Amino acid sequence: MKRSADDDEMPAEFDFSKSIPNPWFVKVHGADYVRVIEKDLAAIFPDNESMNVALRSVAERMKKTRSPNRSIEQKL
Repeated sequence: MKRSADDDEMPAEFDFSKSIPNPWFVKVHGADYVRVIEKDLAAIFPDNESMNVALRSVAERMKKTRSPNRSIEQKL
């Protein structure tokens, strides 16, 4: 049976204003996939890609300026 675009059961938009975080995500996937940033920083970075570019830039700069005896983690 052929379906038309009008038969689509998915709404054009979803209202996530009352949604809650998935409490099982960290337990299933591990904490390596979860980072929480403050709202003011989230407003600066409109998407994951822009945030990742900025963080990679900072990490690269830290690699170039670190002393041979200290790792990036020790500087933080």
